[in-house]
Amino acid sequence: MERDFLRKKLFLFDIDGTLLSPGPVSRRTLDRVIADLLGQSPDLQYEDVAGSTDPIIVQRALRKIGVDSGEFNEWTSKVITEYLKRLPAVFDEADEPFVYDDALILLASILEQDNAVGVMSGNMQAAAEIKLAKFDLLQKFPFGIYADETDDRSAMPIIARERAWDVYHEAFRLADMIIIGDTDADAKAAADNGCKSIIVSRRKETWLKAEAAGASLVVSSLADVDLESFLS
Repeated sequence: MERDFLRKKLFLFDIDGTLLSPGPVSRRTLDRVIADLLGQSPDLQYEDVAGSTDPIIVQRALRKIGVDSGEFNEWTSKVITEYLKRLPAVFDEADEPFVYDDALILLASILEQDNAVGVMSGNMQAAAEIKLAKFDLLQKFPFGIYADETDDRSAMPIIARERAWDVYHEAFRLADMIIIGDTDADAKAAADNGCKSIIVSRRKETWLKAEAAGASLVVSSLADVDLESFLS
């Protein structure tokens, strides 16, 4: 039987906070869209968006400004549509976003070992592609799972497994899938599905939350990840 650590692995990268920092651009744009459409700003903070999918973030914002839950579906659709119209120009012109060098180091190491990669992000697909394209990262990932398909991050690994078959024509066990993220939500999504996870703690409060959520490995920098040791 092939030893587990010799099996080809599937690494699924989160975007915001993991591959790149969007700065306040995405959050600020969404906030302005809601203010323009509904006449009141939800004043979105990091805690309102971290680890969540775009539809959930919008619903949380609508709740903050007192929109009736019966109107959530209608307004969520309208807000996201307008957000995706505005984001390309705003994000492309912004100076605040940047790529994390440690993520690029880990990605290169993963690809050098001939593993499979994909994106697993709470962004809507169009938003994710805008962010990745700004830094020439889009072409590095043959496929992605986004909030268009599900607003439940814990449902994404199963979809990713099916998509990986379509792209790589290989079947990956859930135990051979590794989610790379920056929040306890990423760790929980992995643990809920029997996957492994690598969580980078870019904020001091992340470490303990990620461990409590079942993270396989928590690091302060993705450049510190020893793949051979982690996979053995």
